Amino acid sequence: MVSLTINGKSVEAEPSWTILEAAQHADITIPTLCYHKDLSPHGGCRMCLVSVKGARGLVTSCTTPVNEGMEIETENADLANSRKSTLKLLLSAYYDAGYKEVDAENSELIRWAQYYGLDPKAEMAKEPRYQVNTDSNPFIWVDLNKCILCTRCIRACAEVQGRFVWGLAERGFESHIVAGLDETMLEARCESCGACVAYCPTGALDLKPSIDAPKAEKKVTTTCTYCGVGCEFDLNVVDNKVVRVTSNPNAPVNGMHTCVKGRFGYDFVHHPDRLTKPMVREYLLKGQPRPSKSDRGQWVETDWDTALNLIAQKMVSYRDTYGPDSIGVFSSAKCTNEENYLMNKFARQVIGTNNVDHCARLCHSSTVAGLATTLGSGAMTNPIADICANANSMLIIGSNTTEQHPVFGAKIRQAVLRRKVKLVVADPRKIDITEFAVLHLQQKPGTDIALVNGLMYIILEKGYENKVFIEERTEGFEAVRENVLQYPPERVSEITGIPVEQLYEAVEIFVQNAPMAVFWAMGITQHTVGVHNVYALADLQMMLGNFGIKGGGVNPLRGQNNVQGACDMGALPNVYPGYQAVTAEAAQKKFEDAWGVPLVNKVGRTVTEMIPATVDGSTKALYILGENPVMTDPDTNHVRHCLEELDFFVLQEIFPSETAVYADVLLPGVTFVEKTGTFTNTERRVQMVRQAVEPLGDARQDWWITSQIAKRIIDLGNRKPAAAPYAAWDYQNSDEIMKEIAALTPSYGGISHDRLNAGESLHWPCPDASHPGTPILHIGKFTRGKGLFLPAIHLDPSEMPDDNYPMVMTTGRVIYHWHGGEMTRRAKGLMEVYGQAKIEVSPSDAERLGLNKEVTKVKVTSRRGSITAEAWVTERVPEGLIYANFHFPENSANILTKAALDPISKIPEYKVTAVNIEAA
Repeated sequence: MVSLTINGKSVEAEPSWTILEAAQHADITIPTLCYHKDLSPHGGCRMCLVSVKGARGLVTSCTTPVNEGMEIETENADLANSRKSTLKLLLSAYYDAGYKEVDAENSELIRWAQYYGLDPKAEMAKEPRYQVNTDSNPFIWVDLNKCILCTRCIRACAEVQGRFVWGLAERGFESHIVAGLDETMLEARCESCGACVAYCPTGALDLKPSIDAPKAEKKVTTTCTYCGVGCEFDLNVVDNKVVRVTSNPNAPVNGMHTCVKGRFGYDFVHHPDRLTKPMVREYLLKGQPRPSKSDRGQWVETDWDTALNLIAQKMVSYRDTYGPDSIGVFSSAKCTNEENYLMNKFARQVIGTNNVDHCARLCHSSTVAGLATTLGSGAMTNPIADICANANSMLIIGSNTTEQHPVFGAKIRQAVLRRKVKLVVADPRKIDITEFAVLHLQQKPGTDIALVNGLMYIILEKGYENKVFIEERTEGFEAVRENVLQYPPERVSEITGIPVEQLYEAVEIFVQNAPMAVFWAMGITQHTVGVHNVYALADLQMMLGNFGIKGGGVNPLRGQNNVQGACDMGALPNVYPGYQAVTAEAAQKKFEDAWGVPLVNKVGRTVTEMIPATVDGSTKALYILGENPVMTDPDTNHVRHCLEELDFFVLQEIFPSETAVYADVLLPGVTFVEKTGTFTNTERRVQMVRQAVEPLGDARQDWWITSQIAKRIIDLGNRKPAAAPYAAWDYQNSDEIMKEIAALTPSYGGISHDRLNAGESLHWPCPDASHPGTPILHIGKFTRGKGLFLPAIHLDPSEMPDDNYPMVMTTGRVIYHWHGGEMTRRAKGLMEVYGQAKIEVSPSDAERLGLNKEVTKVKVTSRRGSITAEAWVTERVPEGLIYANFHFPENSANILTKAALDPISKIPEYKVTAVNIEAA
């Protein structure tokens, strides 16, 4: 430590600190404008000048390192006069036409001017120098009249987002910030994350959608409802309406950072399409037969008692007539842990079936199955902060990280830029993150196993395997060795299309830059060999010894806000909460004793089995919470047919979705801003979701709705629970539900709303109230004891190109939309930037098809249907491959995809579809 004196106070400082950092740690305030703790020091604004005994003149405290024995003054008459002069100079070029109260509150410049006794209005420029709001970006308001050239926006874009949109143009008094080569922000490849706004100290950059919104009446910290990153931020509320989202620097995952959807995609909450009243089909209220399979008749608004009683009567009737397995329950990765727990309890205790599942079946069921088998836990092993701080190399495979998990993608870019981490990307497309990679392995779709086995072949060939780790911590290695020897580099190159020399280069990168961390998403999981893909990646990391250490591990990135939590809560047909198998006698007895009813010990049906089972009558009724299978399941036309066959269908939603067409009862739930509970992010971090506004209309909390249905079914039926600790459904709030979860779920045993609200950041497993949580899994030993090597076998996708369907389509998301698009298509700014489906087509294929300025659309046909959409001619895709998304109903990629399933996880193969393409 370094000893110094600041304002006569003895201070101990780290040798690496600056004077400003030493002062801040000692609770001594030094004025700053260009400085921010998240950004590299600049020293340009001169507000942080301090006096150092023996120094020639004043020094900038944000750039001057501490030294032993320093004597520093941070405030005296000379410094105050210097700062006043600086502020007057800055204000002389500053002009604010509106100068609203909220502007002054958020402006560090105005606050410091007032602190030093200046009248900001008197010191301001009398005329504007620049036009206001000249950029077409629908999210970012630009007013260069307020800019003081602190460059925080430039540094934030470069160092936080890694996008390099902002720069400086001209010199002297004419200096000003510009986007790109003095073009629009979107032309300069802005991702509209709003980081520049969050770090701007003057309001020169602001949030355009809320530029005229009044000062917030309250701010509520909550967790984002979009992807699995788990960003926290503040909801700014006025008159029971969210008017803006602002950064919360204490957010454990993201700090000041968010993506475009998190910061600007909130207006769906107040969209006029919101469901606000229970609705029932007219034929049900009149006791008549359904009009037809394809037409369920008119909707009629009704009261809650009518709707809930009708549901209970129908469910009891189907359960008693056809058996509990005639009913299916879909829970939701969009909803809280507490709500998912109740859906699991509803299916098992109230209905008496294990037919409960959710959309993890469609995204990461192969991850859960693969990692649970090889490691004993099907979850991400290392937090992103650990990986970005400690990994020396990374492999991203099957993950378009910067678009699907934008904040994590930006953090990976930071790790590459700041720490020179060696990044290898394996992806059939040239996704944006490849620009930061030292190596792009561009494999053919569906050849991931061959690729990873080929890498392991080279590791063994070179003798790079971690023999000590393999011997001490794993089993089954010889079987994998024998399998891997079937994948020499030449064969792998032939299968994947990757040059042999690139395979060797990748291995050298991983071995010479250990530890290495692996990331993947649905490019790995959504295949008929999805589980084997996961086996291969687990084998690779065990072979290199990259488990139970900082900067290593296997890290599947969850696609939805609470897909990890929904799995944890037992919204799966084979496990109770905490992955306690329904086929295990001890687990069955535990939950029978807790819930007071006998339970079944056979595995239930999955999402991808329950819907097709409507055709033969095995599934008679469905209760779906917050899922939209018409948009998200493969082979849309077949899904529609299956839903037409349903006898009775209850849908609990926030909007009348594409699936609502087939529902008999529609129950209005609430959005994330209207509820309190928890989400578990992709890192296994459990975080609070806090209610900020009252529900719209007659919409109700989702946990309340499920509880009410459950109580009515129990009252009507003959499956009445015996006295048991958790048999009842008389919950008063979600906190009570979390206490029940903790009591029955060992990995959540120490997690409570009280601990989370007190600011603790808890990763499961967290077995008791004194446990700090477990950020890194498998330290010392794997959850299953020894890690299990399992051979992964390459097989061709279920559908290969042929003469009739000569091209391959792969699918995924785009940065401006999420999942089936029900929320993002109702966010005004997101639709302004990306308002229609686009299909990525290579330049060579575009030329062959005759695409030009006049002919811009393509028709894509598979064996299951056709869509027509705008073509985006881009080198992101190679010749013979197209990329489509599923955000827009009329041209969703899932109209074309096939319901071929992985035999273990039952996940569909979305990523490889044989198609024909023609100009439209």
